[in-house]
Parts: sequence; C-alpha cells; structure tokens
Amino acid sequence: MFGILSFVTEMALMMLEPVYQTYKGLEAAESGGNGLEPTEWRRLLIHWIVYGAFRAVESLAKPWVPFYDLLKIGAIVWLRSGGSNTVYQMIIRPFLAENEPVIDEWIDQMNRTRETVMAATSVLSAAVTADPDAVDERVPEETMMPDPVLVNPQPVSTEPNTERKNR
Repeated sequence: MFGILSFVTEMALMMLEPVYQTYKGLEAAESGGNGLEPTEWRRLLIHWIVYGAFRAVESLAKPWVPFYDLLKIGAIVWLRSGGSNTVYQMIIRPFLAENEPVIDEWIDQMNRTRETVMAATSVLSAAVTADPDAVDERVPEETMMPDPVLVNPQPVSTEPNTERKNR
C-alpha cells in the first residue's frame, strides 16, 4: 500500500516539476530568451544533486529500514519543502569538497577506462567483420594488443601417448 503511495509521491514531487522546470530553463537558454534566474538554476541543481544522493542511499537502506516507504514519503515532503538545501549544505557539499581530489581522480580513471573499452570495441569489431578499414584511426597505440609470446614453450611430441594406451 505505502509502496505505491511513495512511488506516486516521488514522481509528483521529485521528478515532474523539477524535470519540467529544468526543461523550460534549457529551452529558454537555447532559444536566446530569458532563462531561469541564477537562484532558480541553483535550486534545481541542488535538487538534482540531493535527489541523486537520495536514490543512491535508498538502494542501500530500503531492505534494512522498517516502514521504509512511509519514511520515504516524509523525507520527500521534507526535501521539497526546503530540506534539500539543508542536506546539500550540511552533508553533501562538505563531503564533496573534502573528497574532491579523490573523486576527480576516480572520474579521470573512469574516462580512461571508457576510452580504452571503446577503442578495444572498435578493434574487435574490425577483427570480427574482417574489415581493416573499420578500425578507428584514433585508436591509441597502447590499446593495441601485442602478439602473444610463449615463454619456454614445451616441445610437442609426435610419439603417441603410451600411458593412455596401457590403461
């Protein structure tokens, strides 16, 4: 019962109005009209930051917190009535500021990994299609796989395996 109510509350208060306001602001900015005021942009950005954190915490808390859906409804109402700014100022902003170098390094690593995966996908796609022109010319040299090298290869005997025959 409360699961459906919490879903409807979340969609109505945390998604519909902020999505529409963000859309309106982007449309106005792109058309050269008067976009949203800076304070309104700040409110929307804080909303999306807090909502993202809320969803991340929710995935961990939901199985362990009794009456979670009922508490979620209360949290959503509180966040929309000014609690988002409080959560951002007291929890999220200090956390992000303190961990900014680590987060930046993690994001850089994720971007490097993404670029490597994309380059490897391009190489594999070209290998599968056997189309050498399909290889992206921008593939960095270090992402190319070297030819395999056998270290201390064991000689292959041409004699039949007598142990198996004697069993």
